[in-house]
Amino acid sequence: MQSTFYTAYNSHQFPPPWKSLEPNCISRKSIPYYKPQNQFQTRTLTNSLRIPLSYEPEEDIELLPRPKPKAAPPSRLPVVIQRSGSVSRYFWDGNRLQLVCVDGGVSSFSFDFDDGFRKMFRLCSSAVRDFFIPKQVSGNYMDYVKWKLLHQVFSSALQVLATQAMLRAIGIGYSRSLPSAAALNWVLKDGLGRLSRCIYTAGLASVFDTNLKTAIRRSFAIADNLGEVSAKAQIQTVCFDNLGLLLAAVLNILLKNNQSLRAGLPFVIYPIFSAVDLFGIYQGLKHVHLQTLTKDRLEIILNIWIGSGYVPSPAEVSKEEELNFLWSKDKTIWPIRIGCLNLKDQIPKLSMMAMQYSSGEDYYLICMEISRKGAKRTKQQGMLLCLREGASTADIIMGLLQACYIRKALLVSSWWENILGVGDLLDSVLNEWFKVIEESKRCAQRDLSLLNEQMLGLGWAAKNILLSTEEQARYSFVDD
Repeated sequence: MQSTFYTAYNSHQFPPPWKSLEPNCISRKSIPYYKPQNQFQTRTLTNSLRIPLSYEPEEDIELLPRPKPKAAPPSRLPVVIQRSGSVSRYFWDGNRLQLVCVDGGVSSFSFDFDDGFRKMFRLCSSAVRDFFIPKQVSGNYMDYVKWKLLHQVFSSALQVLATQAMLRAIGIGYSRSLPSAAALNWVLKDGLGRLSRCIYTAGLASVFDTNLKTAIRRSFAIADNLGEVSAKAQIQTVCFDNLGLLLAAVLNILLKNNQSLRAGLPFVIYPIFSAVDLFGIYQGLKHVHLQTLTKDRLEIILNIWIGSGYVPSPAEVSKEEELNFLWSKDKTIWPIRIGCLNLKDQIPKLSMMAMQYSSGEDYYLICMEISRKGAKRTKQQGMLLCLREGASTADIIMGLLQACYIRKALLVSSWWENILGVGDLLDSVLNEWFKVIEESKRCAQRDLSLLNEQMLGLGWAAKNILLSTEEQARYSFVDD
């Protein structure tokens, strides 16, 4: 039995079993041949050499490396966090959530710094912004703050230099100065300044809401955060004033060795700093878009509505507004005035007929007037809108809209030129006037509803119209 197996093992008719491994092996190192001593060892060796169809070598056989699967990129989640001036978004990488900054930081500068310094710069910028700027304000707030910075710095520096010049003029700083004279001049300065502010404020208090921008902070507060906007405004004022003090101090330090230049510094600096201060105020007010309605703003809205067919936004109206200087007032053709009839400027027959044909259902009346303007006392034609007691905001808008339609009709016709004469009016002129009145009233009634809807949609505060003292005058209707 043993000799039979041994003979078959050494027979040349059957190749050794390990030769079948050569095609599947990359390393062709030979395996040493040894002769089995007994049947058990030979069978074990033969069985072990017939298994390698699924065998994976570890040391001698080198296999090709298998490519590793690429990790899937993290997926973006539809949740964004806005905090401290930065914008971050949540990402899912398959195992955990990640919060990644996606806005590139609050700064628009693109410095090539390392991540640590860039992160510190971003945090400092966010802290400074949160210290000075409210969280929820309108988009034009930053432009306003920039011009406010220019105004406050030069105004503060100008006050310091002016006070310094005053103290030098009264002798403070010299051995011959009198303390009593210094105290007297200081009291007079503060006393006269406060008295002048009191008189000025008392005289214009009733027209602050119509002619001056006193609702600046409210126009910027878009989330009922008026207190926050006011607090930030105080912080800005204090910091900007300190910058002005620093500017004045630097100028004095630079000229400390030249007393003649230092004495003449106010004469050179005053006109320059005053011009920059006024320019900053003017440019800053351009970025104040008030939503409250005054007679002038409402007239601008109505003129654009009649001419172009749409309601302008507060920003567009702010660009059209002008400063009401004494020499630039009432320069428009056919100006519209709201108030009571002035006997010196009225056209008797037209005024009488306007009052005679008014009824209890009318809350306003419109008539022509002629006034004399300027030093030459030249005649100027205009219109008067008289409001009745109990007139609502809709009645005021209706009356001013009708007056604007009348002005448009008068600008394209010439029949009204005969009104400027002193004599009695012709019947043809009166008929044309009443036709214009009726047609303009129909147009105003047609447009009123759509006009109010668009004004409310653009954020205009159409519930109330701020009028001056003269514009608040009313008449009463008596039916007897």
